[in-house]
Amino acid sequence: MKKIICTVLALIMIAMCFGACSSKSGQTSYDDLAIACELTSEEYGIGFRKGSDLVAEVNGIIDEITADGTLTALAEEYALTLVENAEPKSDDEVTVADLDYIKENGKLVIGITEYAPMNFKDTEGNWTGFDTEFAIAVCEKLGVEAEFVEIDWDNKFLALEAKSIDCIWNGMTISEEVLNNTSCSKSYVKNAQVVVLAKDKLEQYKTPADMKDLTFAVEAGSAGATAADDNGFNKVEVGTQTDALLEVTSGSSDACIIDITMANSMLGSK
Repeated sequence: MKKIICTVLALIMIAMCFGACSSKSGQTSYDDLAIACELTSEEYGIGFRKGSDLVAEVNGIIDEITADGTLTALAEEYALTLVENAEPKSDDEVTVADLDYIKENGKLVIGITEYAPMNFKDTEGNWTGFDTEFAIAVCEKLGVEAEFVEIDWDNKFLALEAKSIDCIWNGMTISEEVLNNTSCSKSYVKNAQVVVLAKDKLEQYKTPADMKDLTFAVEAGSAGATAADDNGFNKVEVGTQTDALLEVTSGSSDACIIDITMANSMLGSK
């Protein structure tokens, strides 16, 4: 009898472990979620220190790798839409010699958070993704190594000013806040903030006006948090956009607001 009980307990534990692994495996854990609507239309940019001479340098390299097809190939690989004929976003006076600074250090320290398809880890634990490969291509032109550092997105500007990082390069929406706190590159990828919720609620909640009674999970300091405020939504701030998705799958929040680039990647929308 003891052997039977032990066997049954072992099988239960295996089943529980399998279930836990399945819930963390990515795609399958979000099968019941879908995009309900778009709240904004946006563009991504790279944030450097105010007055940094790296802005003009990187803008020139963006033009170069756009012309030779490198950036187009990356966008196609990750199913993203490039911004065409983008103009410089910042006209700040150059006051900071970051180009010499990174060349002396031999590296560009890049502040990121983990989310697909921009920056995420492959099966071997190495950083990959559109922004990862984009940054590596730019760093090769600059003659330095790309070093990726995970940051608290809500404190990204403080990290930049403290020189913990040299730039913010992680699917960052170009906003007034970004332009006020960084010298920003030209835009490179189109984005939108979208509402994600359970598929069985799509018919009930089609527009922002329908959603006023819902609780939204958003990444602290993100464009999603701003979109929630702009729409008068009740919001719960979490650490990352992935955390926001998990809030919905667990039932802790009714919906979340995340980048459409992430939603398309995680929900299989493209």
